[in-house]
Amino acid sequence: MNSIGKSRTICCLARKDYCSMMMLCAVLLFLFAEACLAAENENREHYKMLSTIEYAGKGQFVNQAEALFTVRKEFLSDDKVEYFISANALDLVKGNWGAGEESQLGELSFIVDKKTRQLSTTEKDLLLLEMVNNRCVGSLEQVTKENIGKTWKQSFNLSFLGKSFPSELKFTMTAIQLEAESFGEMIAVRALSEPFVVQAAREDGGTGSVKSRINAVYLFDPEIEDIYLSISVFEATTDFNGFKETLRHEVATYRTDAAGVSVDLTGLDKKFEKLVRKVGLTTKGLKVDKETTLPGWAQSRGLRAAQVANICAAMACEGASNPVATISMPAARMVAMQGAGQITTAAQLGTISSLLVKSIPGVGGMKIAAAPAFMGVGAGTAGAIAGGSTAIAIGMQQPSRSPSD
Repeated sequence: MNSIGKSRTICCLARKDYCSMMMLCAVLLFLFAEACLAAENENREHYKMLSTIEYAGKGQFVNQAEALFTVRKEFLSDDKVEYFISANALDLVKGNWGAGEESQLGELSFIVDKKTRQLSTTEKDLLLLEMVNNRCVGSLEQVTKENIGKTWKQSFNLSFLGKSFPSELKFTMTAIQLEAESFGEMIAVRALSEPFVVQAAREDGGTGSVKSRINAVYLFDPEIEDIYLSISVFEATTDFNGFKETLRHEVATYRTDAAGVSVDLTGLDKKFEKLVRKVGLTTKGLKVDKETTLPGWAQSRGLRAAQVANICAAMACEGASNPVATISMPAARMVAMQGAGQITTAAQLGTISSLLVKSIPGVGGMKIAAAPAFMGVGAGTAGAIAGGSTAIAIGMQQPSRSPSD
């Protein structure tokens, strides 16, 4: 072979090697991109939140909202994890958005030290979460498989919040094992609080007592690492202004895909339905005969008490350092906007119980709502509280003494 032929052969081989190398690089880059995307997706969870705030006194106030939000985890050094919560409201924020637009609620973030179980944040809206978590986390009892089918007590010392809040918040806890077709074994944990009293400002400038209660249920994977559904009902009632007033906050979150379509919980049985009914979701929305704004005591002290109680209930249900329950709670920013009437009520949102039954496969055939008497305010007197309307039976049920309920 002459020198020219050898040169051509070498060039051809070089070109083949080059092409092979480029193809190999392309494949490796594709696989690396896929791995990065998979890792990123593993650290992202999507949820839909439904939140309803109702007040009944001489007038009525109702604000209902739903939001899609994404929870992203970033693993830091020294066993710390940073959580990012970004949310879009699916209804309108007054004065800022046009028809059909979503309102960006921004991103909230906090860091959890899994060694000390302490939470830190620079977000103003999460300072209450940070304080309550860090003071109460030491009181937690771990929720394990040994708790399945049993009830136990969980209490939190809240004296650090001052005299306006109760010195202690007590829960009756119940955990049961369930089976879902898509996810296999699951664990549901319920927290029913004992009634507690919050002090708030009256119209005449004095201070009066507000009787309150929080009930919640959380549906977890068997390791209490992933959450699929949470439901919470807070209610407060008082007559310190000379007439009956009731504040009620129902909130639920459930796991979805990125488009907001619910996961399939088919396979949950009557045990789950019975467990959820004790939480006290209402069957009917409050009828507004005379629209009013949320009064000062309800907007400030009432909703703050609801947030504190929600944090404690979530911690009690989870009973672990990984805050899967906490990150699924409604963002404080959105609840504050609802209470101030800054979020326009979503059109025909309906009750949270009806939306859950309609939206989550496997819950459709269940009767998960019940609104029995609460604090002595039953259906017979609800009409007087709601300005003559008996459209809603206001209340939550007392904790059962039976572990099987």
